[in-house]
Order: sequence, then structure tokens, then C-alpha cells
Amino acid sequence: MKLNVLVLLFTIGIAAQAQTVVRKDGASTGADSQVNDLSISNGLYLGLDDWRFGVQVPVLAVQEVTESYNYEMFVALAPHLTIERLSSIPAFKWKGALGLSRGEALGGLSQNGAFLAGGVRLDFVPVNFFFYEQSRSIELMAETILDADPKYMLTLNVYQSVLLFEVTTLDLVFGAGYVNVRSWEEPGIQLRLGVGIGFGGIN
Repeated sequence: MKLNVLVLLFTIGIAAQAQTVVRKDGASTGADSQVNDLSISNGLYLGLDDWRFGVQVPVLAVQEVTESYNYEMFVALAPHLTIERLSSIPAFKWKGALGLSRGEALGGLSQNGAFLAGGVRLDFVPVNFFFYEQSRSIELMAETILDADPKYMLTLNVYQSVLLFEVTTLDLVFGAGYVNVRSWEEPGIQLRLGVGIGFGGIN
């Protein structure tokens, strides 16, 4: 019985001491903020509202720029996953992409490879249309297709997007850019048309 009473008194004493450390006479001593700082680390915080994930499927055509009629051409389908991260500048996002490529060279065999890209995207102010919003974006991407004949591209894309219920974007993408193909004598230009869908990060 005495042991139970001692344990009870000891527990009450610890609780009272902890309260005294954190708050004294109803005023904060600063220790409570230190406890909060220990419980949540800013370095581990991940704001999912700042991220957008998606899938994009473009068809792109690349043609060598030459005065000769004997030019090279390449047409490909490049489905890929995208991830975007909101920067400190409103509507400005960092973007990366990873996917596959399946293409046909003029007079050549099919070429399968990997699609990699990184760049920036700028979203303009959306406009309300009843239950959805419309917006336009531009992005500048450095891209590569790693197949039997690697291709390195700098692409400017324009987006027409529909924002549904503040969580989803449906994208129509038009693009053009510069291409360097390893085996071609001259650089090329590319044109592309694609569709995509994204989730989250509507800021």
C-alpha cells in the first residue's frame, strides 16, 4: 500500500515539474516552443500542394535542316511521367520527366529508347468557366531520347489546360524546338503535339 502511494506521489511530482518547466505563473518560459521545435522538423516537411504529378503522351516529328533533298527524318511517340515542384516565384515550376520512346527513322528500323527531360514551366492566371477553369502555360525543356541514335533537344512548349475541381489538369500541348542527332550531319527542328493529365499542385 505504501509503495502504491509513493509511486502516485512520484508521478504527480514529475508532472508538476514538467508543467513548471514549460509554463511558469501562466506565462510561457520559451521551453514550450523548444519542445514544439523538436517535435516537427522543417527539414522533413513536405507540402504536397507544391507538387504536381502527371502523364504526358506527345507525338514528335524531327527533320534535318539542310538545303539538300537528301534529308533525315524521325517520328516518335514518347509517353512519360512528369513531376513539377512549385518554386518561390508564384506560378513558376521546376519540372522533370522520365519515360519511353518508340520511333521510326526515314528509311530505317524502329528505335526504342528512354526519354529524359528537365526544365521550367510558367502557368498564367486561370480563368473561371462554370465548374472548371482554363489556363495557359509555357515551358522550356532540355530533353533527350536515348536510343540507337541519341537525340538532344531544346523545346519550347505551349499548354492549353483545363482545371477540374482544383485537383486535376487536362493538357493539350504544342511544341517546337532545336534537335541535335548524333549521326546527322546537320541539326534538326522538331514539332510536337501531345495530351496530358496532371494531379495536384494547382497553385
